[in-house]
Amino acid sequence: MKPGKLYGVGIGPGDPRYLTLRAADVLRSADVIFTVISQNASSSVSQAVVEYLQPRGEIRLQIFSMSRDKAEREGQVAANADAIITELRAGRDCAFATLGDAMTYSTFGYVLRRIQKAIPDLEVEIVPGITSFATLAAKAGAVLAENGEQLRVIPSFRSEMAETLDFPKGSTTVLLKTYSSRKALLDRLEREEGVEILYGERLAMDGQILLSDPGDIRERPEEYLSLIMVKKQ
Repeated sequence: MKPGKLYGVGIGPGDPRYLTLRAADVLRSADVIFTVISQNASSSVSQAVVEYLQPRGEIRLQIFSMSRDKAEREGQVAANADAIITELRAGRDCAFATLGDAMTYSTFGYVLRRIQKAIPDLEVEIVPGITSFATLAAKAGAVLAENGEQLRVIPSFRSEMAETLDFPKGSTTVLLKTYSSRKALLDRLEREEGVEILYGERLAMDGQILLSDPGDIRERPEEYLSLIMVKKQ
């Protein structure tokens, strides 16, 4: 039997209205749509976006570990990839719906490699999505980068990373995954002269927060769906 087709679908920041037309078409028509939730989350944003479309296919929620234990993370990726492989081998078209862009700091990349190893001749289509940092710039009306400015995107999920960061003149630095390292990052930024800080939380969703004052940012509780943009002229 010919395997089904795999779609990696970037669904943007979490508001269904930010889906591309192609993403909506794929998610509505796939036989099985896999959505994502982290182990400690109470709800899945990707599942809510998919349900909004009222797709014809079956929606399946996959749990992915956020543990620092590499073996645990890899084991969960393997189990989730194997579940998708089973459906593909049965001839079903499968979509993997992931926040932001499917190929930018996404769980999909790990899953894709394992699936392609198991089914080398698999037909794959990647549907790009709007990134969190593009959304932050748009919601704040702030230029992300222009002219000769550098744009740097750094996953800053560990507090100890804060002391290794530099902020070159004429750059915009996007710090992703900052929910548990935010205090250390703000401590580091307080010692940096000439920077502008923009914090975004739950962008394009209910409860969206935009802040530029470090004191106000410190008062926010940890939020997985958050990021910090730092501009230095």
